[in-house]
Amino acid sequence: MLKQIIYGLITLGLCLESAIAVEETQKYENYLNSVKTLSGHFTQVNSKGQKATGLIQISRPGKMRLTYNPPSPLLIVADGKWLITKDREADEVNYSSLDKTPAAFILRPHIRFSGDVEVTNIVPKGETTEISLIRKEDPDAGYITLVFNDNPIALKEWSLIDPQGIETRVLLSQLQENVNLPSNLFKIDSPNLLQQIF
Repeated sequence: MLKQIIYGLITLGLCLESAIAVEETQKYENYLNSVKTLSGHFTQVNSKGQKATGLIQISRPGKMRLTYNPPSPLLIVADGKWLITKDREADEVNYSSLDKTPAAFILRPHIRFSGDVEVTNIVPKGETTEISLIRKEDPDAGYITLVFNDNPIALKEWSLIDPQGIETRVLLSQLQENVNLPSNLFKIDSPNLLQQIF
């Protein structure tokens, strides 16, 4: 009987904790879902301190473009199905399933901090709030932390921790929300397959 009471209290505690997390994250969910397009600048920093800058453009659902400034030759485009990485110098293109990448979360038609993802941490830090998430089906695949300004609410940055513990931060600046973005931004020219073979 005592074990059942303890188990019931633990279950109740977990349910309350989950309800509090949902309440705390609701306004950030609402903000992300209100942003259909976004354009601005980004600075990417990895665990080794290496830095790259460029232009970010997002059109939900499913589309994103990261145009890196020289000397980086990279161009990354999400077209709704694939995350396509192009080396503009070598004219090489690689495809990854968008659903398998962390970018898929912020490109969804409807963003939720529940369902197949789980909030692992909510950290208020002065004028910002950090929300960390993992995929329930693959919790060892790493996690993403979204950082929001609180007044007014705006996405400030995100960081990705991969399974090896390597962190990549993407800091956003000069953002414009819900602007018109041409659809051809999210298309990429692939090298001719015959040229690749021969």
